[in-house]
Amino acid sequence: MATLNKALTRPAAIAGIPLVPFVMVSGAIVLLAVYVSYYLILLLIPAWLEMKGKARTDIHYFGLLWLAFKTRGRFGTNKHFGANALLANRYDAVDVSEFIEKMKLNEHVTLDKYIPYSSHLHPHVIRNRQGDLVASWELEGTIFECGDEHHLTLMATHLNNVIRGYEGLPVTFYLHRIREKYHDVFDANSGIPFSDEVTRLYYQPINEKPFWRHRLFFTLCYAPFSPLEKKAMKAQPSGKRKAALDDALKVMLEYREALASALSRYTATPLGMYEDNGRVYSAQLSFYHRLLTGQWQKVAVTPAAFYETLSTPDVFFTTDTAECQTVGGSRFFRSLEIKDYSPETATGLLDALLYAESEYVLTQSFTCMARDEAQKHIRLAEKRLNSADDDAISQREELIVLRDLLQSGHVSCGKYHFSLLVSSDSADQVVKDTNALAQPFADLGIMTTLSTLSLPAAYLAQLPGIYTLRPRLVAVSSQNFADLASLHNFHPHKRNGNPWGDAIAILKSPGGGGYYLNLHDSQSGRDDFNEKTPGNTAIIGKTGSGKTMLMTMMQQLMQKYRNPATFSASATIQRFTTVYFDKDRAAEMAIRQMGGRYFRIRTGVPTGFNPFALAPTRRNISFIKRLVRMLCGRNGKPLDPRDEERISAAVDTIMLDYPPEYRKFGITRLLEVLPEPPTTDARINGLRIRLKQWAQGGEFGWVFDNEEDTFNISNIDNVGIDGTEFLDDDDIRGPITFYLLYPRHRPAGRSPAGDVHGRVLEMAGRCRIFPLLAQYAEGDPQAERHLRPRHAVA
Repeated sequence: MATLNKALTRPAAIAGIPLVPFVMVSGAIVLLAVYVSYYLILLLIPAWLEMKGKARTDIHYFGLLWLAFKTRGRFGTNKHFGANALLANRYDAVDVSEFIEKMKLNEHVTLDKYIPYSSHLHPHVIRNRQGDLVASWELEGTIFECGDEHHLTLMATHLNNVIRGYEGLPVTFYLHRIREKYHDVFDANSGIPFSDEVTRLYYQPINEKPFWRHRLFFTLCYAPFSPLEKKAMKAQPSGKRKAALDDALKVMLEYREALASALSRYTATPLGMYEDNGRVYSAQLSFYHRLLTGQWQKVAVTPAAFYETLSTPDVFFTTDTAECQTVGGSRFFRSLEIKDYSPETATGLLDALLYAESEYVLTQSFTCMARDEAQKHIRLAEKRLNSADDDAISQREELIVLRDLLQSGHVSCGKYHFSLLVSSDSADQVVKDTNALAQPFADLGIMTTLSTLSLPAAYLAQLPGIYTLRPRLVAVSSQNFADLASLHNFHPHKRNGNPWGDAIAILKSPGGGGYYLNLHDSQSGRDDFNEKTPGNTAIIGKTGSGKTMLMTMMQQLMQKYRNPATFSASATIQRFTTVYFDKDRAAEMAIRQMGGRYFRIRTGVPTGFNPFALAPTRRNISFIKRLVRMLCGRNGKPLDPRDEERISAAVDTIMLDYPPEYRKFGITRLLEVLPEPPTTDARINGLRIRLKQWAQGGEFGWVFDNEEDTFNISNIDNVGIDGTEFLDDDDIRGPITFYLLYPRHRPAGRSPAGDVHGRVLEMAGRCRIFPLLAQYAEGDPQAERHLRPRHAVA
């Protein structure tokens, strides 16, 4: 949390009247009195009263009035349209008085007068008409929901340090947050009518109501030449001007590289030139075009000046609402400005705006000040408070603290501006949206006001590089800017480029955005298609919260991966299978409806499991040895190395020496060849006495000691297994679950590329009593190596 020094947000004033208009008006009246009549000096009294009244309402009133004057249109054009008009096109002086009284076609102000951009000097750097250089990035931002407060504070401190690194340099930073609507949906083409219908019904309401997303853009503007240097350069030959510009570009590229490295933790993508179908376009220009028109469009790089290329909309400003007309239609917008700031700022101060169901562009800029300039600015603010006998003692103390922080290098200072441009397709809707967006500011103790006089300036000042039209420019610290900017965002995860290709589904987030559901650990910005990355996912919730419904729905949505088009071109087997470990038969109807098989394991009823019927591969034999050790070590009974050696030898005998037809009733056969020393301890607690419970005639002989292995799911794509009865039985839960999790019917060796498998454990917590199963549930690589097939999720 940082103090926002409100004394720095007010302009210098005399008797409550801003200094500049006070001097100008007073001087004009005095001069008029000297040359006309001394009685006119009496006009000072009503003039001061009027100015003081305006300043009492809004201390920045006269600054906004100056911006309104700078962005005024032509009188005739404004009268014709009934609004302050900035038009897209230039015309010759054609007399159209026959149609429009006292007006020619060229008698209007065009938008390109204010657009600063000229040309690309570098694939990622644009030069404007004043010689300034501009570079932009799109950021994914910082995930803040459920985030650790300490981490978020560190990220804000990092941003503050980044800004501080440019203290005293002629640079300005812009942050744009664009909130906009979008539509997205996945096709249902699995070949299973039930699953496709479920998917279609799921996406139907989603497709009717748009998602919301935030796009963050960070821009660096570098002004290499002072106003005097710019004037001097005009008289220099072109060679010297070009050399100076080349030197400026080298410095800009250094700044850009350093900033790109600092922004990498926010996943920054540089905007620049790119080629598409043999033509060169600029993502940077597309971004600036979006700020002007409210619409995304590819902008080609042509020999024409960029300010002419971008001048496409006609914009009409009324008192507090404007209309932007393009070939794609009209959009209306209003602007909110901060009239009075809260006493303090904290990271994520404006996060409430991220949940608003309104389209807007939030623009913030910060022009770096040198340390001595900032100290001078602070001292002037202190003098104003003292000279005006201001009783705001706390503000004076805060200014002293700020001077100390500034001199110590903890913060820097700069000129800050804020605008929130709210847009909509309807004039009535934009009024409602603006009123709704003003409420979060009021809750934070921040006073906002509609842009009226400054509406054209607020619209134009969105463009990076238009410094002189920024309304309500105030001085703040770099920490204040870092808190207000914050770079917080929602993370939608990856739509495509995942190990299975497209995401499983699109979920609706609390912020109204789409979340692309993936079960794999897949990093953004990287194509992981067909990679064998981990895919462990846990669903946690209280009883009745919908965990089973979610898992069943996910199983239906995942059926789209049955489509051959979702597999790699090199896949030799294009098959998608799922195994659902169910409880209370909750998913039975869904699995049967999709054409799957559902198995119930009942206590005392032969299961059809015979692990010794497996092919005698090294992997299968190792699995059987583990299973037998689990049976013999039940209830915590220890196995010494000699016990394990005897089990290993007996299993090898059955699997390697016996043909398949002699491996029926495998546990019984194992008892026949399992050696045991003739000791009292062996008779009481030996391997044979432990294993006999699992053989025919024993308490659990129905589990694994069966004649044939009838549990064959090799030709079934979607399998459901009900574990209601055995999951509550401590004696058999672990061995049965261990056996079911083993991919018994996978071909020997490495799975062919493209074989995709999914597992759903309804009550994974019940399996944690067994160490290996607990490791599997927690994603332990060693357990997964034994229990999970390749290219699978669990």
